Amino acid sequence: MPMKQVQEYSGTKPIPNGLDLVQQGIATGNQIDMGVSAFCKHHGVSSELEYKLKMARAGRTMTALTIGLTDWPETKKGLEKIFNETADRGFYIDRFIIALDRRMGLPAEFRAGAIKETGPMLTTDMEWNEVAQSIQIQPHMGDMMIGSPASVDNTRRALEAGVNYIGNLSQFAWKYPGWPGDDIAQMSEVVKALGLMASKASQGAVVHSYLDDGFPAQFGDYSSYVGWAKFERYLVEELIGANLAHAYGGLTHDPITKTIVTMAVESLRPAEVCSSFYFGNTTRYTQNIELNYGVLGVDVLYMMLADKHLRAGSSIMPVPVTEAIRVPTPEEIIDVQTIAHHTKSKLDSIYKVTNWSQLENQSKELIESGNKFFDNLINGLADVGVDIKDPLQLLLAVRRMGPSGIEKNFGVGNPTEDPLFDGYEPLVPTDVLKDFLAERSKIREVVRPSNWILNKSHKPVVASSDVHEIGMRLVIDAIETLDIKPILGSVGIDPDELAELALVESATAILISTHNGMALSYAENLLAELKKREISPQVIMGGRLNQELEGEDMPVDVTDQLLELGIDVCFDLKDLAKLIQN
Repeated sequence: MPMKQVQEYSGTKPIPNGLDLVQQGIATGNQIDMGVSAFCKHHGVSSELEYKLKMARAGRTMTALTIGLTDWPETKKGLEKIFNETADRGFYIDRFIIALDRRMGLPAEFRAGAIKETGPMLTTDMEWNEVAQSIQIQPHMGDMMIGSPASVDNTRRALEAGVNYIGNLSQFAWKYPGWPGDDIAQMSEVVKALGLMASKASQGAVVHSYLDDGFPAQFGDYSSYVGWAKFERYLVEELIGANLAHAYGGLTHDPITKTIVTMAVESLRPAEVCSSFYFGNTTRYTQNIELNYGVLGVDVLYMMLADKHLRAGSSIMPVPVTEAIRVPTPEEIIDVQTIAHHTKSKLDSIYKVTNWSQLENQSKELIESGNKFFDNLINGLADVGVDIKDPLQLLLAVRRMGPSGIEKNFGVGNPTEDPLFDGYEPLVPTDVLKDFLAERSKIREVVRPSNWILNKSHKPVVASSDVHEIGMRLVIDAIETLDIKPILGSVGIDPDELAELALVESATAILISTHNGMALSYAENLLAELKKREISPQVIMGGRLNQELEGEDMPVDVTDQLLELGIDVCFDLKDLAKLIQN
């Protein structure tokens, strides 16, 4: 088994003792008081966990929304509109997930120099406090908190404000624009933040992990997915002593599969902790709004049935039907929440005729293979010298291996030379993998024109400006279909890093996938970095080409501005050959 990546996990730099870092976090936590939100005060509870347990016992189907507008004042205004309008319609939403700008994951001194992305920043004590105290919807802070270089300070501020569910542990492998530190420094902050959460576990503080934001999104096997969820529980609960709640679902669209995987993930949950949320599917949304409503209806129904069956205290997060096009407006959030509220009223009759025993049997098989993955992972890491009782060593080892290396070495599927797979044939293929293979097949049929003439001088770099990897993978495959060997950049790559890679590799083109509302600023910064290095490769951008511009409430399309800068834009990979050839 090729384990070189793990054997070199420590590098040459000394690594702090992870359990000492946990104690530092606990000490920090012991010096602060955990706030109580306006929502919890209204419902007469001391924490969201207490509320969730109470609602689970009562059989309430809870709902959640995600929101992240240009800044906090706009986001707050949107939340107030949502709260008032849903109250007028006779229902309330239990929690909101705030989608922050990725710069929030940086220590404060580095934020001004990083590129703005979609979502608000919290810049004052008043804004942090208002997140939990100004609206009677419980806040959930997942993005850019635990997992980031600013894990400790962000976690402290959130707890003091009255936020109880804080994550997102699955983002521990994310890169942050403008962060000058290394992975040891970042993971050390993560471990200390987990210790901070452990100090408040008895008061209802819960570490959150949205699995689809982490390595599970890049695994090809649901066995690995479930086994990874168990790995996170081992690290957070057993080694650190904090509570952990999982969220899941955005990347799985088949309703039966989604139910089975949900049941398997929930089988790992202690009874005294409630899940965060079940995320509505996003991968089946297209530019066709009417079709998206069909996806929404099926998805919400099955998520609610699973929640009713499991009594996990989770909440259902219906995704607005415009999510694939742009950042949803408050009105569009209200729209899908109203549909979800109506669906709740029809659950009892459908629940009674659902064949739960068949679903449970399939889930048990997945639990068994997930347990095997976990055992393989822990035992394999121990065999190569990782201290499996040290949370910092564990995080560094798996981060440096990456999801592909982990699955190939520890997955319960089969090694294969079949070109269809990347060296690993999964036992239970994920929807992401199946969709990727289907999309790849379609792209291969259309991307290479019949008159294609290979120019052997082509040396394109392929990268992603943010954490979305699937688009980048499809671009890589399209390039390879043209018999061109791409130079691989990374996800979340900064413009200066990308320009330097292009210089070192003498790249003839740079192909960038982007999604997080920063297309124009990223392009401008990249062109400036290329000019500094006196190189001028072709630049092609694709994905969601929008940007938050001054005077606009929402990100707007910036295709015309990109074209004016001399950037080529690609909306369909079948056009890629023509763009590169020209």
